[in-house]
Amino acid sequence: MDHLESLVAFDTRNGSGDEMICVRYLEETLKASNPDALHVGQVARSRGKSDSGYVLAIWGQPDTLLNVHIDTVPSGAGWTADPLDLRREAGRVIGLGTSDIKGAAACILAALETVTPRNVAVLFSGDEEHGSEVMPAVIQSGRLKDVKQAIVCEPTSCRVGRAHRGMLAISAEFAGPGGHSSLADTTPRPLLEAARLAAKVGNYADEHLDFGAAPFQGLCVNIGEIESDGAYNVIPTTAKLWLSLRPPPGDHVKAREAAIYAMSDTAKFDRIVAFEPFATRDISAFDEIFGETEIVDLPYWTEAAMLSQAGINAVVYGPGNLEQAHKPNEYVEIAQLEEAAALYAKALSGGAP
Repeated sequence: MDHLESLVAFDTRNGSGDEMICVRYLEETLKASNPDALHVGQVARSRGKSDSGYVLAIWGQPDTLLNVHIDTVPSGAGWTADPLDLRREAGRVIGLGTSDIKGAAACILAALETVTPRNVAVLFSGDEEHGSEVMPAVIQSGRLKDVKQAIVCEPTSCRVGRAHRGMLAISAEFAGPGGHSSLADTTPRPLLEAARLAAKVGNYADEHLDFGAAPFQGLCVNIGEIESDGAYNVIPTTAKLWLSLRPPPGDHVKAREAAIYAMSDTAKFDRIVAFEPFATRDISAFDEIFGETEIVDLPYWTEAAMLSQAGINAVVYGPGNLEQAHKPNEYVEIAQLEEAAALYAKALSGGAP
């Protein structure tokens, strides 16, 4: 609870908070566990926000990695108390990030106080809730080259997540001279072009409703927004469409992206994110740690996909419930924190009880 109270108090809201203050706190806390190596990094993000960061602690020759992100989503409206103040209530603790996923970070820190880490690495990383630019930087640094398996901490209600969809988000911008709507038959119409592209993408989604295997059938396409500077009597000069899709495990985001780009030769496309789907390479390799823990498929994307692409056998596991994440008065059950801390202790000590 002490660790979680400290972590929640750090404002690491993605887009407005300061992750590096939290990183420095974690660096000092990890030193108490006497790692053989401790690396701190700062990563500049590409979309105009403050820098993100990470701290990586290594004991021995790490074949196992425990990873948890330290950023949270913005708190939004609806909180009945300060979201950065941890509150305890009826077997649960309430605060921003408790479920997603500072609760897991606190569990790892607590577990490190009870076991001797053996051939393991712990990575606390930022910028997961938006661009996921930190994890690729850590992978490219080569510091995970000896890691064979990873536990990525996300709210799974203490179940083992083995697969999830990928995610592609793009925008498409159209432009024209604008003008009076009485000239609409002879003037380029950016908003109409955006709407037509949205319809094409929607039809593409409908044609693939049966694609993939349960529970991941379909491409999960969303037309999020179309905006313009026009009016009913004004032809817009610009229009912009935002859309996303989530291809199932085994599919390829780049192929879906190319298919959408081929639907318009006048749009200016911008890729926001392009993350591949995920499936655990060999879940039996985690039996010693998780035993008979329930195995599930996940409805959301995680950075386990990036680790898997790097050749690391990964699963997703953590305290907290998806139903509580990203919402006012976010909470995690204390019983789940205790269960997760015990499993993390096992992983940190090389599977020993």
